[in-house]
Amino acid sequence: MYSTRLAGVELEDPLIIASGIIPDVPEYMSRVCKQYKPSAITTKTFTLHPLEPHGPPTLIRVGDGCYMNAIGLGNPGISELKPVGCKLFVSVGGSSKDEIVKTASLANDLAEIIEINVSSPNRRSYGADMAQQVKEIVKDVKGVTTKPVFVKLGPWDNVQDLAGKALEGGADGLTLINTLKGMKVDVISAKPILSYGTGGISGRCIHPLAVRVIHDVYKEYSPEIIGIGGVFSAEDALELMEVGAKVVGVGTLIIDQGLEAFETLRRDFHRLVQEMGINLTEVIGSAVKK
Repeated sequence: MYSTRLAGVELEDPLIIASGIIPDVPEYMSRVCKQYKPSAITTKTFTLHPLEPHGPPTLIRVGDGCYMNAIGLGNPGISELKPVGCKLFVSVGGSSKDEIVKTASLANDLAEIIEINVSSPNRRSYGADMAQQVKEIVKDVKGVTTKPVFVKLGPWDNVQDLAGKALEGGADGLTLINTLKGMKVDVISAKPILSYGTGGISGRCIHPLAVRVIHDVYKEYSPEIIGIGGVFSAEDALELMEVGAKVVGVGTLIIDQGLEAFETLRRDFHRLVQEMGINLTEVIGSAVKK
């Protein structure tokens, strides 16, 4: 194992399960922790009160290893968060600054890291609609939690500006990137396939976008970064680290191929690092010229 520290949190290796992948059912999460022993799981986004997910269909395949989803941040509310037997990075969201702050406060005891979701494109008034308030949100969340605070941002044109504001507000790190907003239409009915209309594109097709965004943000600010976006191989994971990610989140691979593929990826990553004879601390940002 190649252990690492992220914002002071010890991890067995730099590969974690990204948000939105493991259902927010404590019994199921506990089984995942026991069987697969991930170094950490980032939870689905919790809000202060329960939110109903959008109606089906909420997930469609749009290409090889590429999906589009619009779950809409459906969750049972932060009061249902329970210990599950492995490290939790707790994703929090809300439709107001106060709601996000209260949710983060309630997540504090069970979270190793608080991840603020101001980038989901899949529910009005939440996620991306809160991004312009990111500096104030982070500042207030830092006032109610003792845990490191990360901010999850999307692949937008103004992502560097928002990253700067998050860090100015006191964020301990950033999670890059969330999904890219898209749409797929049924040509027979001439209507969107997803019930919400639009959805977040994830998987292989956004990997080069993740590489570019992480590279640019790391070059500008050198923050601690959880890199996410179309990681399907050990080389994909190493690529995100070379442009600045300290830890890599795996998501769509698990949707596409199951949790066994996550286990295989971890083994392949350790083998690749060993074969290359590299020091992971020296790898981070090695492809970024400053």
